[in-house]
Amino acid sequence: MRKLFIFLGIPLFLSSCFSKEDNRVIARVNEKDLFLIEVLNEMPTQVEDSAYFVERYMNEWIRKQLMLYHAEINLSSDLQDYEKQIEEYRSSLLIYAYQQELLNQNFDTTIDNSEIESYYIQYKDQFKLNKNIFKGRFIMINKSAPDLVSLNKLFKSDKEGSIDDLVDYCQQFAKEYYLEDEKWQYFSIFNEKLPKIIKEDDYFLSNTRGIFFEDDLFRYYIYIADYQLKGSVSPLAMEKDKIKNILLNKKKIEYLKQLEDELYQNGLALKKIKIH
Repeated sequence: MRKLFIFLGIPLFLSSCFSKEDNRVIARVNEKDLFLIEVLNEMPTQVEDSAYFVERYMNEWIRKQLMLYHAEINLSSDLQDYEKQIEEYRSSLLIYAYQQELLNQNFDTTIDNSEIESYYIQYKDQFKLNKNIFKGRFIMINKSAPDLVSLNKLFKSDKEGSIDDLVDYCQQFAKEYYLEDEKWQYFSIFNEKLPKIIKEDDYFLSNTRGIFFEDDLFRYYIYIADYQLKGSVSPLAMEKDKIKNILLNKKKIEYLKQLEDELYQNGLALKKIKIH
């Protein structure tokens, strides 16, 4: 029967200075030894209490070895299958790490806009909106702010000078604002900011151009320049990043397959592969 042995000079050992040249055994569980140098190699460069670190590491190692020992003897009938799974996991982990290193060093992550547009056109029906979107403006401003009468006109104006005036006004007085009305956004982002959520937002978007709401302290302006309802085809601008990731992953798979084929051909050419 295998016996548990733990180094008995722990108090004296822990009070001594540590050296990475010291290769003493500090603990043993059955036939497995824990060497001081193993622990020191895991120790952070800046540690407040090195003795405490070594003691904690050693205790955790002992507990782990005991659990591993009992797992081995109690799972002996299935151990071969576990060892196979462990070896397969180790192989997969090493291959994955090597593949990531190759991708970091040599892989070109460039995806042309033409590729993105072509993919979007080909699979357009797969890109359906699950929420309503709109192009427009949102302004949240204190009701005591100056010249709200002018803001009532500016927030829905498309005149170039008016837009500049609106930006200047919001920068000075608005608590919160969004004026990028050429970009698609989910309407729910701004609906949640209103004093009372608009439940029939399909109807609201279809029948509203510019409106404001109020509560005790603030006025909330909404301007709708354009909109698309959930269930319709999502615009390319909303799907561009998603498509880029799809194409990038596809490109990675093709790149790694090419490298694998090259390794195979090189192995044949160098006679490192023998098929019987």
